[in-house]
Amino acid sequence: MYDSRTGEIVCDVCGDPIGNINGNGNFFALIRTKYCDNCRTRARRDQVRQAVRDFRDRNQKERKLKDERLKLLEEENELLRERVIELKNNQEVF
Repeated sequence: MYDSRTGEIVCDVCGDPIGNINGNGNFFALIRTKYCDNCRTRARRDQVRQAVRDFRDRNQKERKLKDERLKLLEEENELLRERVIELKNNQEVF
């Protein structure tokens, strides 16, 4: 996060200074940096955990929907089989 009063870039998690824009450092590298070295690995790990959790939730919803559709199709198929058998029996009478 950028502190406009001092020109410093500070860590979003702990607030420690990362660098100063007014110094001789690489301006573009500094403005992209969000976390200090200590917080970077923890933040990355948390982001990956959240992405995996979201992925699993999405897949679980898709599987549940797929199972519901499959069950409906099986019921429909069973009703159609019964109807075909009924029609065959009616044709044999005539």
